[in-house]
Amino acid sequence: DNNFHGTLPSEMFTSSLGLANIDIGGNAFEGTVPKGFGNLTNMKLLYIQNNKFVGTLPPELFVSASLSMLNFSHNDLNGTLPDELYGATSLRTLDLSSNEFSGAISTKIGDLEDLTKLNLRSNKFVGAIPSTMGLLDELISLDVSFNLLSGNMPDEVCSLRGSSALFTELVADCSGSSPQVTCTNTCCSTCEIGYDV
Repeated sequence: DNNFHGTLPSEMFTSSLGLANIDIGGNAFEGTVPKGFGNLTNMKLLYIQNNKFVGTLPPELFVSASLSMLNFSHNDLNGTLPDELYGATSLRTLDLSSNEFSGAISTKIGDLEDLTKLNLRSNKFVGAIPSTMGLLDELISLDVSFNLLSGNMPDEVCSLRGSSALFTELVADCSGSSPQVTCTNTCCSTCEIGYDV
């Protein structure tokens, strides 16, 4: 955590192509997330949390075959998630919490089979929670609370949580008199009240 601000210099993406771990979290960087991150084909870790980034995620972000940890939480990012995200199959941690992402959660989320932690909390995702999340058999933690999701927590996700000793945290908007998501206390570990919609 420093107090760096402004936009990221474009030179960063031409003179440092070997960078593998980038952590610029806890600053005041602004503007859109640079497409130039896509030039860093050795990138394994990208932490840009707690900044002031805006706009959508550029598809170029997800070209590195070794990408394993992404933290974009606590920015002002928005729009739908690019399809290219679901090709980043080496991802183990994906934190998109506390942004303005919208649209449905793609069924392709099940392609990210190495994910251990998926945090989508505090966004504007809509529609049903895809049953393909039940394919993420490495999961330890899944948080889909404080969104605009509806329907039931898929049986496939509940079955996975029941059969995995490691999958201890499953959080959804399943509390209150008319919960947005239906999830039993044997499935969800925590039920939030969610947004007042």
